[in-house]
Amino acid sequence: RAQRDAIEAPAGPLLVLAGPGAGKTYCLIERIRFLIEELHCDPARICAFTFTNKAAGEIAHRLGHRLGPAASRITRGTIHAFCAELLRELGPLVGIERGFGIADEDYQLSVLRRIEGPRRWHRYTLNRFSAYRFRGLPLLHDDSRLFAQYERFLATRKVLDFDTLVISAASLLETAGENARVHERWDAILVDEF
Repeated sequence: RAQRDAIEAPAGPLLVLAGPGAGKTYCLIERIRFLIEELHCDPARICAFTFTNKAAGEIAHRLGHRLGPAASRITRGTIHAFCAELLRELGPLVGIERGFGIADEDYQLSVLRRIEGPRRWHRYTLNRFSAYRFRGLPLLHDDSRLFAQYERFLATRKVLDFDTLVISAASLLETAGENARVHERWDAILVDEF
């Protein structure tokens, strides 16, 4: 019953809280189908994203199976792909030049190895960088130095890591005019996991 309520809710903000295996992705796919078939929402005015490439692929597959050709008109992918696309278009407004590269975790680890040499804790270091950026947790002195070097290394190569993609896109959306401009693109934005 709870899934049906979420799927068939009137258009507007909706939050579905559920644990693993509860059918969140099923609910998202059926919600999109409901928006299109019952509420007559244009598929091109729907945006759906998730956190991992695997989940994004699963959503694309399920949408294609459930909706056929209409699925290709839905904007979908990972949150990082969404942010990258937005920044490729509007990034100069927040100091991001077009044509930037994207550093995945392997690239980030190779940067840390290049700056600091081999070390077992580089993944942990990246987690501390994220905690600093998103939650404002302080960096220790050595981490502060390493973080500055890391940021300089990426900046000189015009490369953004996943955290910077999200932070820069959020900064862009805090600009009133651009927020309204981006907001006008979609009638429904659905997020599989956050």
